Amino acid sequence: MAAALAACAQFQTVQRPTPIAQAPTQQPTAPSHPNDGVLRVGLLLPLSGSNAALGEAMQRAAQMAVFDTGTQVVLLPRDSGESASAAGQAAQAVIAQGADIILGPLFSKAVSPVAQQARAAGINVVSFSTDTAQAGGNVFLLSVLQQQAIDRIVGYGVNHGLRRYAFLAPDTQYGQLMRRAMAEAAAKYGAEVPVVELYNSKLSDPTPLQQKLQATPVDAVLVADVGSRLSVVAPMLGYSGVTAKLMGTGQWDDPSVNRQSYLAGAWYAAPDPSRRADFESRYAQQFGAPPPRLATLAYDAVALTAALANQPAGGGNPFTTAALEDPNGFVGIDGIFRFGPDGLVQRGLAVLEAQPGGPTVLEAAPDSFSGAAF
Repeated sequence: MAAALAACAQFQTVQRPTPIAQAPTQQPTAPSHPNDGVLRVGLLLPLSGSNAALGEAMQRAAQMAVFDTGTQVVLLPRDSGESASAAGQAAQAVIAQGADIILGPLFSKAVSPVAQQARAAGINVVSFSTDTAQAGGNVFLLSVLQQQAIDRIVGYGVNHGLRRYAFLAPDTQYGQLMRRAMAEAAAKYGAEVPVVELYNSKLSDPTPLQQKLQATPVDAVLVADVGSRLSVVAPMLGYSGVTAKLMGTGQWDDPSVNRQSYLAGAWYAAPDPSRRADFESRYAQQFGAPPPRLATLAYDAVALTAALANQPAGGGNPFTTAALEDPNGFVGIDGIFRFGPDGLVQRGLAVLEAQPGGPTVLEAAPDSFSGAAF
């Protein structure tokens, strides 16, 4: 199975695909599964509203995967809108057209209504959300989970002699999740975390952080943040005389973040960017701009369905829970991944060092799920 998706990730030059037309609007009807041997894949993305540009880019990436893999599955694109009810209606519409699986939605609030409709139809959902509370049952999360990025970078740090950590994050629901992930990683690898600071989301005054870091020696400072707050915290370490290694999460896996001069030499864990370089180049050539970072999720989701569609399924739906939970996993352009019984994705991540000219790989991502790393 892993080999099948690996083959899908070997890119060939393709002609510029024509845009996918959104499936025609239909009145919701009872689930329909035409007995014509055609596998139909619902694709729910935000194609209107404030996130339309992102949704359209992910749809283009999905179409590239159709061309690259040569799959015979039929995509049923639908606008998931900006509300939970709109997402639920989109799911109902693709199910009425005979969807055998649903890819998407992207945002947390849309997952539950989509899952409910899919569950009633007896099909699975592969979502792009990062909300782990939504996983399980018939919902599988394909997103890059930052909890795993923290586990990876802390394990790497401990193996390189960094045992005392400071953990910094915004005082938000996300920050609380990352704090728990840090505590779990520390317990797993035998590290200490004497400094844990969840700062005000506006971070108007970093002085308390600065003082605490100066007063408590640590080997590494892990900052689970991006944007303007990161641009305050990261430089502060240097002018405060803190010599600890700066670390981050997979949120840094974006050129707008990891090429900043104040992060030079910092470590973080994420999919190896060299694996998606060809995809990014071809996307830019075809559509005139580089893809957003999340575009690879849509590509790999469609490549996943292509791989499963090629497996014997006795003429039935090949996108079963057992097939999705293949312990050998799959290989996409973001590296190896597999789904656990809890619906959460497990990924093989690389350890990277941020540099203004682009990140360098310090430790390669694993190429299989065998070995001590898993």
